Amino acid sequence: MAGPLVLYYNLDARAEARLKALCQKQHLRCRGVLPQEYALPIGALAGIPVSGTPASEPPLPFAEPMLVMCHMLNTHLSLFLQGMKESGLPRIPLKAVLTPSNVTWNSRQLRDELAREHEAVQRGIRPEG
Repeated sequence: MAGPLVLYYNLDARAEARLKALCQKQHLRCRGVLPQEYALPIGALAGIPVSGTPASEPPLPFAEPMLVMCHMLNTHLSLFLQGMKESGLPRIPLKAVLTPSNVTWNSRQLRDELAREHEAVQRGIRPEG
């Protein structure tokens, strides 16, 4: 398995610099995902061979910041999330962990699912799944 990795989307320069510094401090790799890569499976972006057919049309880009934590043990994840708070990174509501369920999704599919879950939580409704 590859080492811990944070995929990030749509961070401004200041947030990107803070995230990179945090990842370096915690010995995590991080990688910005470009809009032209949004059609690729999340697993492929994380270095996992993923079978499947990409969408026939490229997914629409999105502007919200998003993070995907890949190949992290619970201890890595807890330390990373705590480090985010301490580093002064802005709040990023759209966060996910790479799972067997989302490894084949593209970035837009993941973003849309996270946005639905976040909206449900904001309204006090427990998301399904």
